[in-house]
Amino acid sequence: MPTTSMRERMALSKLRQIIHGPGELLRASWVKMQHPCGKSSCRCAKAKRHWHLSWYVSQSKNGKQRMKCVPREQLDEVRRWVSHYQAARELLAIVGDAYWDRIGKTQVSPQ
Repeated sequence: MPTTSMRERMALSKLRQIIHGPGELLRASWVKMQHPCGKSSCRCAKAKRHWHLSWYVSQSKNGKQRMKCVPREQLDEVRRWVSHYQAARELLAIVGDAYWDRIGKTQVSPQ
């Protein structure tokens, strides 16, 4: 069995911590949007610079893009979910690259 590098071992350890931890993963991207609220008396009706700011999460499912507005009280929580997913994805890339490099390499067993 090929030896694992320190980088690979660290990536696997961090990945296990993310997966076996709270398990809060959301495969999505952050989108910041500005829009008018629709009230004629609101300042956003007068100028685009006063439009309201909203945060959305966006993901592709079955080939179609979908978005969901994130309520202000959930912003920190959802940010954590997205960052956990992004960290797990980066760690999987490290581990996957290590296994990719092993293809075709043979290890000489000591005699």
